Amino acid sequence: MRCFIAAWPDPPTSVALAAVSADVRQRVGHRRATRIDDLHLTLAFIGNLGDADAFAVADAITKFRYRTFNWRLDTLGFFDDAGVVWVGAAGEPVKPLVALAERARAVLDRFDLDYDRRPLAPHVTLLRGVQRFSVERVAPIVWRIDSVALYRSAPTGEATRYARVVR
Repeated sequence: MRCFIAAWPDPPTSVALAAVSADVRQRVGHRRATRIDDLHLTLAFIGNLGDADAFAVADAITKFRYRTFNWRLDTLGFFDDAGVVWVGAAGEPVKPLVALAERARAVLDRFDLDYDRRPLAPHVTLLRGVQRFSVERVAPIVWRIDSVALYRSAPTGEATRYARVVR
């Protein structure tokens, strides 16, 4: 299964993110929007894992401790090579977010698993298939990061669905 470690927003934060997405979608025309239940922050992308490794990583992730913190999302951005409109924070990632990603990646190192080692570029994907989009500020959304887990992705026709990995 294709796996990644991520934080999932609480329902009020998901609703706020979806509202920003709907506004952008209306302005850029019909594009593939991330479903409200699938909005997330990826901390480490792993790729394919067998069941045994996935369950071991999922268990380890649930056991590590970190302080909850607020992540202030105030900027819409664009990955032009992927046609992705995202929401994130202006400037450098907040230190607790970087530390959380490092802790998640340390779990993968402990299991000697391969993963995408590119520096963290924290964002929430809102839309795909966009031709052009300019960076802009949005009304801040404060997301209390208080839950991290291992998730799997599975393509289902036109969309990819995500589910938490549990034993």
